[in-house]
Amino acid sequence: MAVEMENKELEELYQLAIDELEGSGESLIIWAGGDAVNQQDALAKAFLKKFPRIRLDIYVELSKIHDVRIYKELLNGDLTPDITMLQTSNDFEDWKKMEVLEPFRPVGFSQVRNEFKDDEGYFSAFKMFAFLPQYAKLGIDQPPKNLEDLLTEQYQGKLISTYPHDDDAVLYVYDQMIKQRGERFISDLARLKPYLLRGTAVPPLLVGRNGFLGCLTGYETLPEQPSISYIPEEDFFISWAQRMAMFKQTKHKAAAKLFLAFIQSKEFQQSLGKYTVRKDIDLGGETWIGNHPNTNPVGFYAFMRDRKHINDLRKLMESHFGPVKGISPVKNHKMIKMTYGWPYF
Repeated sequence: MAVEMENKELEELYQLAIDELEGSGESLIIWAGGDAVNQQDALAKAFLKKFPRIRLDIYVELSKIHDVRIYKELLNGDLTPDITMLQTSNDFEDWKKMEVLEPFRPVGFSQVRNEFKDDEGYFSAFKMFAFLPQYAKLGIDQPPKNLEDLLTEQYQGKLISTYPHDDDAVLYVYDQMIKQRGERFISDLARLKPYLLRGTAVPPLLVGRNGFLGCLTGYETLPEQPSISYIPEEDFFISWAQRMAMFKQTKHKAAAKLFLAFIQSKEFQQSLGKYTVRKDIDLGGETWIGNHPNTNPVGFYAFMRDRKHINDLRKLMESHFGPVKGISPVKNHKMIKMTYGWPYF
């Protein structure tokens, strides 16, 4: 019955979105946080397959770039994105207080886990994300079981990772490792002289290539990659639900509601498997990513609220690893080619 209600809602919203957009030459505009231009290609493909008469424009940029632009445009009264989906979870709480969000609770909203959504529907969640450590399939003595195991001499000069002071989700992992292992974890890592890049998409793609043997924070690997990701036995790993919302200034509200309803639908969330934000998805025997004992899916939200602590941590990381260098990963041509399968960096 619930799926039938979702389908009926989607059909009605689709017609309203067609009436709103068709013939206008305009598109539904999504600003999505990310560090690779193709990170939302699968989402766009799924949406357009189901709703081919809707023009969709998803623009991926670092969340900390998107949110500043949104604040400026809200102030000027001329907002570009209809929906935003960002890692900077604290923004959504601030925007609710500022009364600039448009609440919407589609049918699927009721099945989104309570800890990830605003009760009144001012924001909800898109999907789960997680950063896992990984190691090369060839060239290591023994597969690591924890993050600590990557801090041995065989990884000297052979670790690649993201600047922790350039990405708050990565910074949160280091924050938790300091609490778990002490600040020596950071100094031990720094002594190994890891190769640091901006963005989280490319470093894990290079493990098993170019002499790199490990990465502390990457996405779950695919079988064809020359590396293997793993859930640590004891050490912390980050998992969180990426928030999303529409605004009172949203120009295409019918299309925006269609998009939000589709993302929270059982049909789409089923495709996410263990990275779903819904509580009624059949995982086929897999463990939901947030159910592992050494992660905390809502801990990142609390971390993001404490801006002073984050700024202090950034200074600490810079003292160990130096200043962040390089252009944005969504503008770095080498990185863009890597995310599309080019094997050389």
